[in-house]
Amino acid sequence: MDIARGVCVLAMIAYHFCWDLGYFGFVDLRAITQGLGLFIAQLIGLSFITIAGISSRILTLSENFKKKFLGRFFKLTLISAFISTSTFILNENSFIFFGILHFLSVCSIISLVLIQIKNNFYLLLIFFGAAIISASGITFNLPFSLSWLGLSKEIPMTNDFYPLFPWITFYFFGFWLGKMVYEKLNKKNDAFSVPVQKANSFLKFLEYTGQKALVVYILHQPLLFSLFFLFIQVAS
Repeated sequence: MDIARGVCVLAMIAYHFCWDLGYFGFVDLRAITQGLGLFIAQLIGLSFITIAGISSRILTLSENFKKKFLGRFFKLTLISAFISTSTFILNENSFIFFGILHFLSVCSIISLVLIQIKNNFYLLLIFFGAAIISASGITFNLPFSLSWLGLSKEIPMTNDFYPLFPWITFYFFGFWLGKMVYEKLNKKNDAFSVPVQKANSFLKFLEYTGQKALVVYILHQPLLFSLFFLFIQVAS
């Protein structure tokens, strides 16, 4: 799971580097935010969310679930609040009020309801229900305060937006899949699991990156922006 998350982290950094190229005028930003570029961004996002769903399910099946859950939820909400506050200071017209970390914070609360469902088949039905709602494209005249549901006719102006629909569909899928992954990972001598001591350096790097995904998510854009500013200053 950490290796899979590490791959997503590297893909995210690569995409944001390209986005920054557009933001600073080195390439056409529309090529990054439309068409194939938009598809790649969405693919990275849904991969993160699916893995988050799997990880949440595994977390519910582990020891000290409540302690681990509270620690994770506290970190997500605290960082989400920081992101909203800092982006509002920078630009109040397009600040991030419901990005991917806000989304995962809400999903954490939803997972407390999902763990009450013991039959995995019902979780699969919930996934299909969310998929049908998402695919239908149904929208309502909702106020801005409810735009995070993803069912509003007007999409709010924001730099990072992951509303519940359609993205929660992938979280439900990951949560449903999580039990099977957990059972697979806990089988002894199973080829599905890769012992750390036998993994090569690159796999170890991916595993470590996946374990530190939240830290990398917070720091990578400020670092990339700083490098771009430095390059522009030197080049000029």
